[in-house]
Amino acid sequence: MKSVRIAHLIYTFGIGLFAGLLYTFEQGVIPTLMTLNAIEYTKVEQGLIRFLDAFPTGVIVVANLAMLLPLYPLARLWKERHTAYWRLTALGWALFFFGVGVFTIVLNVPINNMVLSWDPSAPPADWENARNIWNSLNAIRTPINYVSFLLMIWACFEIPKA
Repeated sequence: MKSVRIAHLIYTFGIGLFAGLLYTFEQGVIPTLMTLNAIEYTKVEQGLIRFLDAFPTGVIVVANLAMLLPLYPLARLWKERHTAYWRLTALGWALFFFGVGVFTIVLNVPINNMVLSWDPSAPPADWENARNIWNSLNAIRTPINYVSFLLMIWACFEIPKA
């Protein structure tokens, strides 16, 4: 059971780090980006995307650990799937995996890739539309991440003692 506790600590921490990143974007980065004109926005956003993509040991590793590591206790404790721990962990994992991970890959990343293709000195006329869609998508995945994180914290108090 010690391995379950360690795994739970690691992926809960990872989900929490990701929640902190999304919180930072929601509360600080996005409001600042909203004040920029098209050229400034494009330059800054491209820089942010490149920086986050270029640091694979950061966001990508943490997100993958948080998405995949919960499968270990869920599989190991399959016979205890009726317990609060298992159900909270399963729900927290599903929310993070689909509501944050898949959601990001399918919806946010294509917008990031589109922004990267823009000429910084001549952004497209509809640049604000892309920005607003990305911001709206982020406003959906951020609270999903918070709920996932809270469920994992709650599950920590329900880990079977045996």
